[in-house]
Amino acid sequence: MFTKFYKIFNYSTIGIVLIFLVLILTESIPRETYVPLLVITIIILIARIALRIYLHSYLKKQSKGE
Repeated sequence: MFTKFYKIFNYSTIGIVLIFLVLILTESIPRETYVPLLVITIIILIARIALRIYLHSYLKKQSKGE
């Protein structure tokens, strides 16, 4: 269950970041919004790293039978 959620979260965040990149590269949004998008992207990166570490430890515990 958790791995399914992680996969959905992982691919959806990659999609969100790609959308932000396209918006910035095509200059569809004002330059004032670049910083908030960068902050959101950094938060997404930190969340992905934290969830990856948690998933790794969760799967390690399950494989040991704890």
